[in-house]
Amino acid sequence: MAQWFAMKAEHEDALLFFRMGDFYELFFADAQAASAALDIALTARGKHQEQPVPMCGVPVSQAEMYLARLIRRGFRVAIVEQMEDPAAAKARGAKGPLSRAVVRLVTPGTLTEESLLEAGRANYLVAIAPGGGRLGVAWADISTGLFETQATDAPGLLAVLGRLDPAEILCAEAVELGPYAARLVAPGRLAMQAPAGAAAARRELARVFNAASLDAFGVFSDAEVLAAGQVLAYIAATQMGAMPRLSHPVPAGEAGQLEMDAATRASLEILSSRGGGEAGSLLAAVKRTVSAPGARLLAAWLAAPLNRLDMLQDRQGAWLALRDAGTAEGMRGVLRGAPDVSRALGRIALGRAAPRDLAAIAAGLSTAERLRPMVPQGGRLLNEAVAALDPAPGLAEVLGRALAEPAPLRLEDGGAIAAGFDPELDAQRALRDNTRQVIAEFQSELAARYGVASLKIRHHAQLGFVIEVPAVAVEKLRENPELILRQGMANGARFTHPELSALDQRIAEAAAQAAVREKIVFAWLVKQVLAQAEALAACAQALALLDVLQSAAALSATNRFCCPELSDDEEFEIKSARHPVVEAALPPGVGFIPNHCTLAPGQRLMLLTGPNMAGKSTYLRQNALAVILAQAGMPVPAEAMRLGLVDRLFSRVGAADDLASGRSTFMVEMIETAAILHQAGPKSFVIVDEIGRGTGTRDGLAIAQAVLEALHNGNRCRAIFATHFHELFQLAEALPRLTPYTMRVKEFKGEVVFMHEVVRGAAQRSWGVHVARLAGVPESVARRAEILLKAAERNVPATSALPLFASVVQEPDDARPDLLKELEALDPDRMSPREALDALYALRQRLSGAGNA
Repeated sequence: MAQWFAMKAEHEDALLFFRMGDFYELFFADAQAASAALDIALTARGKHQEQPVPMCGVPVSQAEMYLARLIRRGFRVAIVEQMEDPAAAKARGAKGPLSRAVVRLVTPGTLTEESLLEAGRANYLVAIAPGGGRLGVAWADISTGLFETQATDAPGLLAVLGRLDPAEILCAEAVELGPYAARLVAPGRLAMQAPAGAAAARRELARVFNAASLDAFGVFSDAEVLAAGQVLAYIAATQMGAMPRLSHPVPAGEAGQLEMDAATRASLEILSSRGGGEAGSLLAAVKRTVSAPGARLLAAWLAAPLNRLDMLQDRQGAWLALRDAGTAEGMRGVLRGAPDVSRALGRIALGRAAPRDLAAIAAGLSTAERLRPMVPQGGRLLNEAVAALDPAPGLAEVLGRALAEPAPLRLEDGGAIAAGFDPELDAQRALRDNTRQVIAEFQSELAARYGVASLKIRHHAQLGFVIEVPAVAVEKLRENPELILRQGMANGARFTHPELSALDQRIAEAAAQAAVREKIVFAWLVKQVLAQAEALAACAQALALLDVLQSAAALSATNRFCCPELSDDEEFEIKSARHPVVEAALPPGVGFIPNHCTLAPGQRLMLLTGPNMAGKSTYLRQNALAVILAQAGMPVPAEAMRLGLVDRLFSRVGAADDLASGRSTFMVEMIETAAILHQAGPKSFVIVDEIGRGTGTRDGLAIAQAVLEALHNGNRCRAIFATHFHELFQLAEALPRLTPYTMRVKEFKGEVVFMHEVVRGAAQRSWGVHVARLAGVPESVARRAEILLKAAERNVPATSALPLFASVVQEPDDARPDLLKELEALDPDRMSPREALDALYALRQRLSGAGNA
């Protein structure tokens, strides 16, 4: 317990997995927390200050499963291992407890185990540091080796975090992290020593990556360097000095990317839906990848679309070459189920290699060899991929001969090295296995000697090899002086024998020597892999790239996804576009209604009116998603698309509040609108919905008109402005680049039919009462709303700017025929007494007003 207290004092905010034999034990508050989180029994062991010590434990062999559950619940875990072999310590007469040490801290941002990671999702550790008036952001995924940096400002930080979706964040508490605040590492955690100052950080980074200067890898701001230094220091602290294989830092920079803020990413549900899962996201709708690395790379492309024409044309040319050569389907079959080479390599580099990690390297090399002749010539990307698919000549052959099939889960299980690869190992195994045959022969001899046919020789974890006999034979064996009773059982007993004890020792020595030799051979194989680590990492990246390219080719081959025509001008034209997520969710036999969108320089602002449920939000989002797909280098769900590259994308669609920060729905709406008006420019694309609907009608209309005018005259961006204020269509005369469109609606036999088509013109009604009926509002309420609506519409002068909400005024004499029609429309048999009375009073008031006019 003295050991436990000392280690707990160093890692107060982590649960201690304290190794004791075949279990990791937890004590005190750790045990209570883990017991509740894992739903395992809480017991007690010994006393501390006269109180029982709470305790629970998990088997070492199943530790990963329990770790995964704890990490998902937000815990961090310190792994405390026994640093010496118990048998060896006992043999040398060691006193006191075994030597123990914390060998690793398991945190959300430093995971490497397959069972702890999501296969298709990157796992980023992010650090944020101020410097030179800017914020430096650095991120690493130690499971794959990726390491990048970027400089940004405070308003742009959330956009970077939205793109990365980090598992863990290192920064000062004063930094505003918004929805990512819960992922901040507790202040003061781990006595890590990040380099003090940018100059020291530059020297440390250059040393770690064996470069004379950090300039060899690009231009980094002081803030980026400080953040990168924090990342390395934290990794070193959690891995107890062991460093993973990290690629040299790459300055990702802000240039060359389509910028999107956090609100836009949330609105468009690019990688995950609002529920948090992948289902219902853009990624899920377009993903045709067949491997985990391919899924991660596709997610990275969608999360960080490009704003560079040359790079996008490279991507397009590559998947078009696969499609046109007809090799995509064959490549798909080879890539299906390909191992995760990059993550296996990450575990190997950290000294956590399991036999299956080496098997993954061997299988990845085999996949690359089969894939290489299938890749057609098609520009820079494909040529580089082909070159990377032959990374380590001879290594695949060595691993193929060396590794047993199937590879065991753990090296300690034995049998990882195939027979015939290492003669010395084969000899030791033969001795071990032949000795076991001797055990069988000795069992037969003893059974005959003592006349007990049911006598068995078994191996016991604590007692070694023992003789087991049933209860009826126990007394008979007690009569033999050479047999020593070791343990009684409910149904028999266990005995030892001098010859059996000697044989047990020989077997243990042979098995131990074979295990030691197998570890030596395995370590040699690991060394061969690490010698080719960089080439293997490039091969893994090529496999992921080819998976994404075949996924794009598969989408394009259906003729329902086109290759967009990209340029550096300000064109924007999509023909017969569809919303990929909505279309994927439609039931069989139901088709999606496609729509065009033209925002050419002369008509760059679309005013879209129409009722709810008619498809305005779908139309808005489908055009934004088309931009994301096009600038990710992917096919687009449309008949054709011409796009002048977008520098910034903004989406203000859907109402939301932030009550925790004291922000109402309308305040959030205005904050997001302010961001658009301050940042959008001529090459930006903006979609906004219902600006001004969160406040009073007159205020809202005034704000909506002012924003619309600012987008037209000031920002001059390409935009779709959806609104219920259909009066705004009158601005088309004053705003030459504004074009009014509406969602087509038909009335048929008293029913309203939403056509889901976008046509030129403006809506004359909002159809709110009809939508209320669709939502299940009681019919009596809907009818009352219709009466009030008609009353309001008739009481408003034709020149009013707000026909639905203007003050009620008196009607002229000719209103009497309309009142009669309204009276005829009432159905007293279907009205409650109260509803009938309300209708009567309303008609009387209207009639009185008309008569006095």
